[in-house]
Amino acid sequence: MSNQKTINDINGLIVLDKKKDYTSNDCLSVIKKLLHPKKIGHTGTLDKNAEGVLVCLLGTATKSQEYLMKCGDKIYEAELILGIATDTEDITGNILATNDIKYNIDDITEKLEIAIKSFIGDYYQTPPMYSAKKVNGQKLLNLARKGKEVDRKANLVHINSIEICSVEPEKIVYTNEINIYKCVLKVCCSKGTYIRTLCKDIGENLGLPSCMGNLKRTKNGYFDIKDSITLDELKDKVNDGDFSFIKPCYFMKNEAAVAFGKFETLHIGHKKIIEVLVNEAKSQDIESTVLIVGDDEDNEVLTKAGRVSKLDYLKVDNILSFKLTEENKKIGAECFIEDILYRQLKAKIIVAGSDCRFGYKGMGDSELLKKVASKFGIKVVIIDKLKLDGQNEDISSTYILEQYRLGNIDEAKKYL
Repeated sequence: MSNQKTINDINGLIVLDKKKDYTSNDCLSVIKKLLHPKKIGHTGTLDKNAEGVLVCLLGTATKSQEYLMKCGDKIYEAELILGIATDTEDITGNILATNDIKYNIDDITEKLEIAIKSFIGDYYQTPPMYSAKKVNGQKLLNLARKGKEVDRKANLVHINSIEICSVEPEKIVYTNEINIYKCVLKVCCSKGTYIRTLCKDIGENLGLPSCMGNLKRTKNGYFDIKDSITLDELKDKVNDGDFSFIKPCYFMKNEAAVAFGKFETLHIGHKKIIEVLVNEAKSQDIESTVLIVGDDEDNEVLTKAGRVSKLDYLKVDNILSFKLTEENKKIGAECFIEDILYRQLKAKIIVAGSDCRFGYKGMGDSELLKKVASKFGIKVVIIDKLKLDGQNEDISSTYILEQYRLGNIDEAKKYL
């Protein structure tokens, strides 16, 4: 990946483990300087003082941004501080109120367990003034810094679960020494939930001033902290020429009929697969998607642009490229079906040639495809190979390209 063109063509996603003192945009800036993608974005910001999963999208993966931002719940490990309230609703703000808590640890734990139950399910939450949310075109954060407060509409969010991980007493000095509690909560919630506001609201339910301490996002939709990489680790890998941290990203919004393969020459056998694909998609009123596996470059028979033009002519809705990078070559056959075809491309129907091979070292075939796809209720249509005129040999891109190279143009054209 030494030349600029290759670097600019990077597509995929990075599951970043963001550390404190970096804004989400700071992280994007570092990645942009290292990789120079044509486009870059993320699927949901994290505050500067928060840590954890930040999903960064590169190149064509940014097309999945809207879908991924809405897809799946988020899981946080949050520190609820009982006994202190601040203007920012987290521990970084100016202290507005304190309370010397006299409850023992068993009593406060019991009261907390009761309080959090009232927040499970749908819950109307008023966005904090210190947030990036806009009201009348202005960020609340900017207004708050000027000492202004405006009315904010409460938003409906959903809390799936809140688990108490620990409750620990502490002492702080604020005019007088007071007793507070630090409680670590594991929160699973919907997009748009402000955890520091949840912490404030739980405290209000208990009749205690409260705010949020440390915050770590451990899961964002499909993406887990265990699969993440820090910026320092990312820099080391780039220096070593290792780009395995960039994951495939083809997340589509709608269900589709999917065909995959090299389609080097788009010969009449390929055309039959595509025609069946388009008809199957129409019969189910879903989109048709072709995933071109390999380099997808020009050859003697067909240019990259010509391939796209022919697929457009055959009424294919989505044309995607699955480049065989070192990382993609390592994807197992079953993982290719489950993660790429099913989870990302939303395959409801898969159309493939009887000689299809896929996954690590080409270990996947049509029988494995049918077996694994059946687990997810995916219909599989296998298309038999067409034969050369009067011969028992299959029509293939290898044969056609060989005829072109031998100068037998008319022979090759019979099968295009």
